[in-house]
Amino acid sequence: MKPTFFGCCGLAVILCLLIPAIPVAQSGGNFTITKSVIAGGGGRASGGTFTVDGTIGQAAAGTTSTGGSFSVQSGFWAGGEGPVQIATLFDYDGDRKADVSVYRPSGGSWWVLQSQSQSMYALGWGTVGDRIAPADYDGDEKTDIAIYRPAVGQWWILNSKTMSLTVHEWGIATDVIAPGDYTGDGKADYVVWRPSDGGWYVKGSDGTYSATNWGIATDKPVAADYDGDRKMDIAIFRADGNWWIRSSLTLGTIVRNLGIGTDRLVPSDYTGDDKADVAIWRPSDGGWWYLDSTTGAAVVRQWGIPTDIPAPADYDGNGKTDLGVFRSNEGNWWIYYDNNTTTAINWGTNGDQPTPNAYVR
Repeated sequence: MKPTFFGCCGLAVILCLLIPAIPVAQSGGNFTITKSVIAGGGGRASGGTFTVDGTIGQAAAGTTSTGGSFSVQSGFWAGGEGPVQIATLFDYDGDRKADVSVYRPSGGSWWVLQSQSQSMYALGWGTVGDRIAPADYDGDEKTDIAIYRPAVGQWWILNSKTMSLTVHEWGIATDVIAPGDYTGDGKADYVVWRPSDGGWYVKGSDGTYSATNWGIATDKPVAADYDGDRKMDIAIFRADGNWWIRSSLTLGTIVRNLGIGTDRLVPSDYTGDDKADVAIWRPSDGGWWYLDSTTGAAVVRQWGIPTDIPAPADYDGNGKTDLGVFRSNEGNWWIYYDNNTTTAINWGTNGDQPTPNAYVR
């Protein structure tokens, strides 16, 4: 299956450090300096036994600078690595804003309205019976167009970094797909949940494999990063309203109660604390309910009508998930931003699936 595009619209650098005075000093005793700017922006860190960690950019002189009883890691001048960046899901153009986008099952085509340029493109990628599986598989902080073909257990990925095809075999026809970064390397892993045995089967982008039993046949998978460690947590929703979450940070169990069996499950970070909030959308009254991951408080917003398709995502790029619904009979997206402003965008037609609905259960 090949993608089909539809017509539519040697230097030398000398660095001199002139330090006439030391304006601020950090010194003495046994201590740790984190997220510093080299001792308050140009001063000196000295004395005792200590570690300076997370200063500007990269490590001073190579990967590690040492002297006396101290070590400077990830400082200003060279080497070192920062934390893995987390891509915004459903961001196809790399501007950290989710793009309004649909998958048209009838023709196996993806229609994307890019938020960065407000230009659009359409791409043939899929066939009847495929399930959409968008995620950042190549680690370039852009969502890759992808499908899962249940009949053969294959994942077909169009890598946005190279525009090349990757095919992986992982899963069977009855599996529920739940891709995401479970290993913390900044790339989505191939993951399925098998209702027949409650098993989570992970094929890591780093070549590792794992299997974890978590859930029963009547559960629904709701994996997300609930503990804020930048790794997806295995989780299920049970019809009694309980969410059973296995923290990848502590390997402990977190239990939350929210929702009923007919609710749509929309876990995401609605508060901007880098942790997914337990959340549901209730079609009967258009209510969005979530439990604030920091305070535990329940929050409710009304947005949508029973026939809408929920499509939550961070459309404005501020790190908080916005409430979104796709009203297929009119082709309109109705988005409620966290600053209480709203917008309507016409994009799609009856029968389309909004891609931010890919993992709504």
